[in-house]
Amino acid sequence: LIEAAERLPNPSFIVATDRGIFYKMQQRVPGKRLIEAPTRGAGGSCQSCAHCPWMAMNRLSGINHLLDHWSQKSEILIDPALAEAAMKPLTRMLEFKASQSA
Repeated sequence: LIEAAERLPNPSFIVATDRGIFYKMQQRVPGKRLIEAPTRGAGGSCQSCAHCPWMAMNRLSGINHLLDHWSQKSEILIDPALAEAAMKPLTRMLEFKASQSA
């Protein structure tokens, strides 16, 4: 996200991400208008706030370690119906991105 904000010529972006990344974006592209996507705020549910303490715990070194030392016990299985439902917004985002590149 940060690199895209730097690279793209757009003067403004609506940004839906963690507050920490949003802050870093503001630092790296001070001349661009960054609009924080609306959420329900700090009182919102885990699905609607702009800060996830669990995501903030992730570090590249930890992700790299997991990829290097992956095992069956690292796998998380979810209900196929949930996986299918989760793919719908992801697919729409990818289709939107592809339509912008065309």
